[in-house]
Amino acid sequence: MDDYPDFVVEEAQRLLGLLSGAPFSDCAPLTRKFNELPPRPGLYAFKHQGLGILYIGKSTNIRARLRGGHKALGWAFIDRMNPEDVRIAHISLSFEWNRVSYQLEQVMIRRIQPPYNDR
Repeated sequence: MDDYPDFVVEEAQRLLGLLSGAPFSDCAPLTRKFNELPPRPGLYAFKHQGLGILYIGKSTNIRARLRGGHKALGWAFIDRMNPEDVRIAHISLSFEWNRVSYQLEQVMIRRIQPPYNDR
């Protein structure tokens, strides 16, 4: 994990804390259009009410990314998860952090190893 500069690792840990600590009720519900998600660059996490973070991803447009379909939604369906128990936490990124979003995402995935990122 130390393949990245310390400032990237520290920011990834901070952002992971925000995503994992976001109250479930404040996260965006699963919908067809995902209007509650921003059309901006950022990081997002599929969260299960009882199981925690299932998947972490990044996108240049979070809303468009999920409107276009997502493999984590398919896996949740296959695993027979109740859609009411799955929501999406998100964080918009500034231009500075968007440039290293891949590194942030990789540090976060390595840190908690969400089950749907491994499939």
